[in-house]
Amino acid sequence: MKIRVLVIDDDEDLLFLAGKFLTREDERIQLVSATTDQEALRLIEEEEFDAIVCDHFLGHGSMTGLELLEWVREFNPHIPFIIFTGRSQEAVAIRALNLGADYYLKKGTEEFRELFSQLANRITVEVESRRQDEALANALSDLEKRVEQRTAELTKVNEDLAQEVAERKKVEDSLLLQRELGNTLCKTENLIDALDRILKAAVHLEGIDTGGIFLVDNQTGQLDLSTSQGISSQFLKSILGQEKSLEVNEPIYVSRKEIDESLRELSDYEVLTAVAIVPVLFEGETVAILSLGSHSHDEIPTTDRYTLEAIAIQIGAYMARVKAQQAIAQSQLEMMRVFDSFEDLFFIVDKTGKILHANNTASDKLGVKDTLIDGKSILELYEEANRSEIDKGLQSAKQGEVIQLRFPLISSEGKLFEASTRIVKGRHSGQEVLFVVSREDRS
Repeated sequence: MKIRVLVIDDDEDLLFLAGKFLTREDERIQLVSATTDQEALRLIEEEEFDAIVCDHFLGHGSMTGLELLEWVREFNPHIPFIIFTGRSQEAVAIRALNLGADYYLKKGTEEFRELFSQLANRITVEVESRRQDEALANALSDLEKRVEQRTAELTKVNEDLAQEVAERKKVEDSLLLQRELGNTLCKTENLIDALDRILKAAVHLEGIDTGGIFLVDNQTGQLDLSTSQGISSQFLKSILGQEKSLEVNEPIYVSRKEIDESLRELSDYEVLTAVAIVPVLFEGETVAILSLGSHSHDEIPTTDRYTLEAIAIQIGAYMARVKAQQAIAQSQLEMMRVFDSFEDLFFIVDKTGKILHANNTASDKLGVKDTLIDGKSILELYEEANRSEIDKGLQSAKQGEVIQLRFPLISSEGKLFEASTRIVKGRHSGQEVLFVVSREDRS
């Protein structure tokens, strides 16, 4: 897919170089340039872009890159936005991140080819990550709709069977199984363990006593047995045909007669009387197959069919959740790498003043391993006589003020070094935190 990028800079020479090098780095990139804030605003309102790269200083009398960032974030909180900064403008970088910038890059720190290579890489990483997030969100939304639809169907079945006590009890047991599976999946992080628990629960349904869950290799289409209680991939392939595993988009139910006719030569399974083959779909593709059989029923009961299809949806939702969690974890890792690249001491502090994360610079300057800094109170890094003022600053920052302080920090060896500290309110990992940035005074 093409990547349309709006580059905003008042330096036409830089725009020329950007057009030359960015498209060379990645042929998917299509560059649109703007030299003024007004031209940029017009293009953003009239056209759609996959990412925006903006210089911080756009000339006297013009909006800054940060002001454009604030304006864009009001109506488009998700488009990747990368800020260009000049040398030694860490304050601009911190402010940009707090306003929702996805990345910042310093001008003049690298040769042009290397600078635009980094920029092209960051653009593709951010755009692909955002597209993946959107795809996952759409998949989760689709799964939720399907779960709602299936739940409505099951509710209708319950209403139809309300007058039949035996059938009602069976439906209630089925719904209880699904709920317990849902609770179990919420607590299970390992996919294979989750599938094993699902299969053990499924084979206890009335009329079902054997089964297997098979993962589908998205490259070869081959079936990979994840967990089994009596059904092998050979049997499943014999029903589907060797090349049909990826073509299973709807449940297949095989009765006693069909097994006798189509699987007569499979003597190992001649006592099976009914089979259910239920696909697990994710983003429109079959990612797993739930195969279950009966030795006592001529066909899989209707209520069990609904239950198995609902379980398949739960499996798909679980796999989507795992994938989403992996994407979030990767995003958090990238953010931590950015923090660790700062030359200033950088701390993420919770509302109580406890340090959640300290970057590498902080560990080096203080002479303490990061594992020993995390969990400590930020006040412990200052002399006791100054802690009251530091605490006041933390409290004010929690109210939204931007606090600047000038107190020396203490290294692990008790050595003091003067530093200017800036405290701002922000968000990290879904909670409100304080960002504390300390720059050593080397004058």
